[in-house]
Amino acid sequence: MEKSAVAVKVVPPTSHPMPRKYLILAGALLCAGAAAHGETAATTALGALKLLPKGSAAKVALIEAREGKPAPSRWHILVHDPKEENGVREFVVANGEVVASRNLSQFAESLSADEVLGEGIKVDSDRVAKLAQQYADANKLELAEMNFELKRDGEGAVPIWNVTCLDAAGNELGHLVLTATKGTIVSHEGFATDPKPADTALVLHADPIADKKPPTPKKPEVRKAVPVGTPAAAETPKAGLFQHGGPIQRLFTGH
Repeated sequence: MEKSAVAVKVVPPTSHPMPRKYLILAGALLCAGAAAHGETAATTALGALKLLPKGSAAKVALIEAREGKPAPSRWHILVHDPKEENGVREFVVANGEVVASRNLSQFAESLSADEVLGEGIKVDSDRVAKLAQQYADANKLELAEMNFELKRDGEGAVPIWNVTCLDAAGNELGHLVLTATKGTIVSHEGFATDPKPADTALVLHADPIADKKPPTPKKPEVRKAVPVGTPAAAETPKAGLFQHGGPIQRLFTGH
């Protein structure tokens, strides 16, 4: 007897498209990751100092950065290193970490102890960038990039921010110079019109978010416990002359 062949139909698995809500969620997570990366890359100058090896921040003599839009992608921090023949130790900070350390720099051939910035730097690079943007807006100029430099011009001088402002084609729009201690504007070459003083004061004198301390919680008031006395027993009213239990009853009954 011949066996009949059975035809088997193979059905390919049905592909189920991902629901729209999951696609939206995935896109949001990708955007959040990109935003977090951007925040890390936008480290300020003073924030970059905190990433240096222990003891290096006190010896910083020069800070340089290029192509800030407005924040640069990396900071070149030059430290006076007496162990080096030229006194130079350069740290490069990018993406929230030190990515390079070398004893040569394109920004300085040598450094001395007299060039160390010292303490007292209060104006960070993000405020400098906002000031530069205010000067550009006041003069109706399209600011695209900024080059930053922080150094001292001679022994005993205060640290000075020098900011070169460029347009999208790389042409210089203006040059802003201000102290890094109080934010005093020294010069603003290329910017004929000053921004409103109230606007610049708002940028310079606003408290940095990182420096704000949470308010000290008030200590709860402790009150001494007041002893609660046992309530006095209710006084039993005395029986009247002719009432039950009164003197007349006791006289005749003895009770």
